[in-house]
Amino acid sequence: MNLLAFDCSSDLLTVGLARNDGRVFSFAEKGFRHTELLLPTIGRCLEQAALPVASLDLIACTKGPGSFTGLRIGMSTAKGLSLALGKPWVALPTLDCIAHSIAGNLEPYSASALDGSGIVVPVLDARKKRLYAAIYRQGRRESEYLDISIENLLALVDAEEELSFVGQAADLFTDYSLERPGFRIEALKPERLVSAMALLALGQYRSHGPAAEDESPLYIREPEIG
Repeated sequence: MNLLAFDCSSDLLTVGLARNDGRVFSFAEKGFRHTELLLPTIGRCLEQAALPVASLDLIACTKGPGSFTGLRIGMSTAKGLSLALGKPWVALPTLDCIAHSIAGNLEPYSASALDGSGIVVPVLDARKKRLYAAIYRQGRRESEYLDISIENLLALVDAEEELSFVGQAADLFTDYSLERPGFRIEALKPERLVSAMALLALGQYRSHGPAAEDESPLYIREPEIG
């Protein structure tokens, strides 16, 4: 299955393609220019992978939490491509994708790839001195999707001996990790995010089918208007 995946949930735009032969191609662009860059970057991925757009079998995007504008851009693009190409699409929770990007085995479409990984805390900047975050243990989410302060998140994980912070806001925990042996900062690598999205998307599609026509972003905070 040839799968196109993209994440517009933060200021780092990630676009990638997982080919049916297991090869993964990815690009990342920094800055909130998703409207300008998303479609051209998809074109670059297809060109690098030597695939025509008609060869895509499934389209996946993140649905939140994250930047309200970025999520709308990503989901509207996925819906538009799905309609234009007659291909199914799925929307994935952003924090799930980030957490699974540091799983030990991310060979495309491997059923066991998302097991393990210890304790992982994906974090995104939610502004107003808050984070979007969740806590994953052995590949399974054990908290709600959180809109939380740095201090309160640290209080939730203080009893843990080992864990990994990963995501766009992980660097906020650098000093804290230096003081706590076993607490690590993991880099969010585009190719691994794309691989994780491919695995999650395929599993979701096989279990639940394509996204519903009225699929909407996953907001855990009310969007600001005006």
